[in-house]
Amino acid sequence: MTKATVTAPEGQSTITIERVFDVPKDKLFKAMSNPELIAKWWTGPNDTVTVEAFEPREGGKWRYVQHTADGQDFAFYGVIHEHGPDRVVQTFEFSGLPERGHVIMEKMEMVELEGGKTKLHVTQAFFSTQERDGMLQSGMEDGMNQTYNKLEDLAKEL
Repeated sequence: MTKATVTAPEGQSTITIERVFDVPKDKLFKAMSNPELIAKWWTGPNDTVTVEAFEPREGGKWRYVQHTADGQDFAFYGVIHEHGPDRVVQTFEFSGLPERGHVIMEKMEMVELEGGKTKLHVTQAFFSTQERDGMLQSGMEDGMNQTYNKLEDLAKEL
């Protein structure tokens, strides 16, 4: 499977993520926009996810709780600012960070490529480089690649 490219420019408080999925954009968007499907791919190995909220509209809330095999729960949540097949803009918070209040603004853009592939370009903006670096050190890249692999596999089945 393809790995995402993660870029974190020195001195900037952003992370850029790019990945090409071997599925058409409409299937990728469907898998990212259906709570029943989200629960199938937004997980690590041996983990489960409960989609507690998903309101794909301006001002809508989203909240996913990951339940680990060792009994821990981690919540991912935010507010949706834009939700469409070409672009999703939302805030992103993670309860697993040591301190609360670390809000990330996330923009995901999807472009259909030739051959039924889709390029996903994600920009995450943090309040500081320290917050950004903390996210990078949290293991987010490995977890993200695992979930992106599951997302691609699921979208292929649609």
